[in-house]
Amino acid sequence: MNKTDRIFNVPDAELQQFSDTVAETLPQDITDFKLFDSTFPDTYPTDIKTALGAVKAIKTDMVVIDEMTEKTQAVANAMAACNTAFKTIKFFVTKSFPDNAAVHNQFGFNDIAKVRQNQAGMLVFMNDFVKIVNSHKAQLTAEGCSEALIDSLPQLLDDLQTSKTEQEMFKKKRGLITQERIEKLNELYQLLTPVSDIAQIIYADDVARMSRYMIPRPKSTSNSEDDLIA
Repeated sequence: MNKTDRIFNVPDAELQQFSDTVAETLPQDITDFKLFDSTFPDTYPTDIKTALGAVKAIKTDMVVIDEMTEKTQAVANAMAACNTAFKTIKFFVTKSFPDNAAVHNQFGFNDIAKVRQNQAGMLVFMNDFVKIVNSHKAQLTAEGCSEALIDSLPQLLDDLQTSKTEQEMFKKKRGLITQERIEKLNELYQLLTPVSDIAQIIYADDVARMSRYMIPRPKSTSNSEDDLIA
């Protein structure tokens, strides 16, 4: 079995709620369970609480999605800032070197369309763009280009590189979070299964009490979807 395979088919939230209920209720009936199975430990309710705590300590689906959205937005913002800087400087390049296609292409006029939506390509482009702009800084500022804008280009490049690196690192981390969460949920489920099995025997004539310990059944297959999107 793969480490990211669930051994249960009920929603995560429902399993956790059920676990909490069992942990609170079991101490009242633990004598019955011990009479049935002499090896049933007194610590079982605490063991369930501990396992449940381990699950809750891991980031939930919604938190991970929000963090991924934040990382993606940071890259998008950095890309937009680079594009805006290029558009502004392009104006002054054209003003400084009118009708000079060779110089224009040195500034990447013929390449920008290919990298405008390509993050990896934009990183390479901006690295070259910073150098060529600084080599013509005097001409550009003489024609009215903001010196502060030119000086900000290395930071724009660094922001793009940093945000892209953080996004890629989080993508890899996300898979580990998924795996750890499922492993802890599986461990919790394995603790609950014997309780449910015993309850069905010892409370066969007491449906109300037995229902306290019956693991919930999924209402439909949609209840068993992964809590993290790969």
